[in-house]
Amino acid sequence: MDALVSLALSVVSLFGFYALLALSLGIIFGQLGVVNVAHGEFVMVGAFTMYALDGIPFVLRLAVAVVVGLVLGVLTERLVLAQLYARGFLATLLAMWGVAIVLRQGADAIFGSTPASVAAPVGGTLSILGVNYPTYRLVATAVCLAVVVAALLVIYRTSFGLNIRATVDNREMASLLGIAPAFMMTAGFAAGTAIAVFAGAIQSPMLGVTPMVGASFLAPAFFAVLLGRPGSLPGAIFGAFVVAVLSTVLRTYLSETAAQLVLFALLIVLIAARPNGLTWRKPQWLTKSSAPATAPAGVA
Repeated sequence: MDALVSLALSVVSLFGFYALLALSLGIIFGQLGVVNVAHGEFVMVGAFTMYALDGIPFVLRLAVAVVVGLVLGVLTERLVLAQLYARGFLATLLAMWGVAIVLRQGADAIFGSTPASVAAPVGGTLSILGVNYPTYRLVATAVCLAVVVAALLVIYRTSFGLNIRATVDNREMASLLGIAPAFMMTAGFAAGTAIAVFAGAIQSPMLGVTPMVGASFLAPAFFAVLLGRPGSLPGAIFGAFVVAVLSTVLRTYLSETAAQLVLFALLIVLIAARPNGLTWRKPQWLTKSSAPATAPAGVA
């Protein structure tokens, strides 16, 4: 029983973090059609922001990390991506690869490659059904899930979110209705970047912070987005849950290297089999109409 509870807590904890990554990656891909291969480096920026501001209250550092993410997102979209949309998918992909290299090498030049640590603001453990679990992990998970819910409410229940979705569905029509596509694209990328930076910031006490720390999070984030229906943020979050379960189970029964190998192999198979992602549909027997079949033409 204890092993099952511990496994469930690990899944939920990892799901909170992966849900933030999948949500932010899904916003960027859905809004701009850009495969953001620098997403892991954005997470790294959040972690190093918390480390660099050591001595400042933890919550204030989180707020600063969000601001850093917004600024980084605006600068990246306006100075890099906005110049390349007309050149197609490959140009933006290579540009974000270059951004990832710049961020990674910049962090290495400033902070070095020795793993840094960030102190958790809350220590100790809580007993959950007889299992002692780190208090900060539970707090961080609750905050991550609250941010995910808040973001979904903004996107699906506010006029700003409606403008974003209208821009995604049909930019030309949105422009005719008075919505500025360029502004919405910048806002979408900035929001996605800020969420990724926040994810790295709140996860930093549980990481060995190095310039390469974000690289391991890129594949699970893409895996989660691919598992969801293309363009669906709730689908990406469901994908994050599947990835969290799979990753936790693999790490429980396999070594870290073997677990990563299996996870990446599954990602390759998924991309090869379903390059446009999975489409979740009801079974055919649930969608059949109960109405009687129409008689063929010409039959009395």
